[in-house]
Amino acid sequence: MKTLRSAVLMSILGIFFVTENLNAQRVVIGTSRTVVRTTPRVVYARPVPRVRVVRTLPPATVVVNYGGLRYHYYGGLYYRYHNGSYIIVNPPVGITVTSLPEGYKQVVVGTDVYYYHVGNFYVENGKKYEIVEPPLNAIVYDLPDEAEKVKIDNETYYQYNETLFRKVKTVGGKGYKVVGSIEA
Repeated sequence: MKTLRSAVLMSILGIFFVTENLNAQRVVIGTSRTVVRTTPRVVYARPVPRVRVVRTLPPATVVVNYGGLRYHYYGGLYYRYHNGSYIIVNPPVGITVTSLPEGYKQVVVGTDVYYYHVGNFYVENGKKYEIVEPPLNAIVYDLPDEAEKVKIDNETYYQYNETLFRKVKTVGGKGYKVVGSIEA
């Protein structure tokens, strides 16, 4: 009987620990620090992401095919068709457009020049502009409205897509520095 009780208790504890590991999140901060969490320590203020949907596209929308998928591009926003509406989505890394959106900002990291608009970083590639991974240490002065304030190990970051930003003081005022990424 004692052995049966011990086996049941060990099974319950085993299920508890397996469940905790299923909730693990990989947090990458900077290039030299990768942490795999066995318990969820990322605290979101808004646990459900916002989804922005429109019924019709702006008239000057351009269709961009990438990876077998059809995206609609206008003014720096990317749309995907879904059930009679269009959802504003984050563009995949590698997608290219022929012009930068109005209001873009130039960001220089070391000797590399990037163009930033609404959370997306572009590089010039011939006569086109390609979406790239956000460069570490890039500083931008505005984040999209969908950027979320998160706490990781009691430090405050701002997350947009998988990119983590830290608020910093600069000569130009308050900025946000790319410090890493988080993967769900």
